Amino acid sequence: MPVVAVILLTLAFWGIYWFVRMGGIDHFRAKAAQRKDEARKANARDLERTAPLRAIDDPRDAATILMLLIPRGGDPTQQQIAAIEDNLRTVFGFDQELTERLTQARFIAAHADGFEQAGKLLSDLLKKRLTTEERQHLITMVEQVAQLDGPSQAQTAAIAALSQRIGLASAA
Repeated sequence: MPVVAVILLTLAFWGIYWFVRMGGIDHFRAKAAQRKDEARKANARDLERTAPLRAIDDPRDAATILMLLIPRGGDPTQQQIAAIEDNLRTVFGFDQELTERLTQARFIAAHADGFEQAGKLLSDLLKKRLTTEERQHLITMVEQVAQLDGPSQAQTAAIAALSQRIGLASAA
């Protein structure tokens, strides 16, 4: 029994000696700093990737992006593009700059992970800058685009979540 105690005490002594004198503390500090640095870099990459979405300041552009992101599978069909273009012309008045606005919206929509992420990032803008009637009209336009390929449960849930985020009562 005394031999086991001597061995354990020797191991404890050398463990403490390594930790204090031979850089054990520095080893743990370096690992913690490395984890912090990796987390900071991941956050910076995420912010860089979503920067175009966060830079939107026009609710019409935000609505266009949401209409482009709601289709199933992510890519709008020709019929959905035509419906979006019709909304851009009639509702938003983008006759002269339709191509530019739609191209810009498609570029920005490509930076979103999906409709839900874009809805989260754009909901504050939509809530602050649109009246209740305009927000309801936005939800109607997004639903119309989704219905062109038969709305799925995921699309319906995403639209309901957007409705709640922008301050409309859920239609459940």
